[in-house]
Amino acid sequence: MKLFYLPHNSATPSVNRQLTFDVAKGVAVLLMIMIHVLDFYGLDEVRFSTFGIAIKFAIGWPAASMFVFIMGVFVGFSTSSTPREEIKRALSLFVLGYLLNLVRGTIPMWLSLELGLVTYQDVAPHTPLSELLIGDVLQFAGISLLICSSLKHATNKIYIWLGAATAIAFLSHSVWDKYTSLTIFDELLKLFVGNEEVGAIFPIFPWAAYPIAGMAFGRFLKRRSDCDAINFTNCLKLGAVCTTLGVLLTLSNPDYHIVTNLRSGPGVVLLMTGIVMLFIFAIHLFVARFKATYVVSLFAFWGKNVTAIYVLQWICIGWGLMLVGLQQLSMLSTLAAMLIVLLISHYLVLPWYNYKNRTIGATPEPCSSRKATRVKLESATQ
Repeated sequence: MKLFYLPHNSATPSVNRQLTFDVAKGVAVLLMIMIHVLDFYGLDEVRFSTFGIAIKFAIGWPAASMFVFIMGVFVGFSTSSTPREEIKRALSLFVLGYLLNLVRGTIPMWLSLELGLVTYQDVAPHTPLSELLIGDVLQFAGISLLICSSLKHATNKIYIWLGAATAIAFLSHSVWDKYTSLTIFDELLKLFVGNEEVGAIFPIFPWAAYPIAGMAFGRFLKRRSDCDAINFTNCLKLGAVCTTLGVLLTLSNPDYHIVTNLRSGPGVVLLMTGIVMLFIFAIHLFVARFKATYVVSLFAFWGKNVTAIYVLQWICIGWGLMLVGLQQLSMLSTLAAMLIVLLISHYLVLPWYNYKNRTIGATPEPCSSRKATRVKLESATQ
């Protein structure tokens, strides 16, 4: 008996392009769960151990970059989705981000305060309201999808898209932490120029550079390939070039290019883009070698349901804090919590998967219709 049950109708798809990116998203969401559990449950000696630092920086940074880069790749693949469809999807992600804040943070914190589990001094400087106003990856994904959609429908020239990504990366330092005296406007502005301290986890500057670059990369792959075949050697070549240039650029001025793991200069943006492409190539090799195996099918299942799993794991972590407290677990307990959160998220997503399958019906043939393109776009941001 396998630990993670997979529905019979979640069989591995036949298109390697889709499977490679689905598996990559599945790996990314697994790494995100590990990072989130470590940050919220692990004691200081766990979070700042060799293991904790490796998870946080060596794995966490590329995982988030990969997630949003692949979102852009699917936007680049799509050629027939309408602006209306993309705007609707973007707004849905944006609103979902704040609904998640309410359920994972505001309500559990409020209940903890009301029940006397914690005091306002214990949670300071955070409050139920500040938890609601956090700008996390779903808000970022919604705004970025609007930006990518606008660029895609404005021009088909890949070099203009790359120019926009480059401009965002290089302008970031000059716009960070620039606010007005209007509180309400600044709450929106922080999603573009803020930092973690003010509740902006993934500010548009510089993070939007990743999905825009991903969109250019996806269109590049589509133009050079037929419907069902992609030469993933391009990932290796471009990834090696971007990684090398990113390292050289970063070393030219480390303080300017590194900053923090959530706000970085253009050198690190280029470096992470290269690492993501190299990782996608490695995933392609893994999929090609183990395509028909349970492990590939499991990662692909997580990748195809990445939004639902992302939401569920945060709800588990947020409500779990009422049981175990903030940053109270030892190494062994933290590892156990990672597995428990993953298991709960996996089994809670199964009813959603079955409902979605009944609603959508049979999966359309790839590249055969406008509906197929839409499904691919949706799966990129799920």
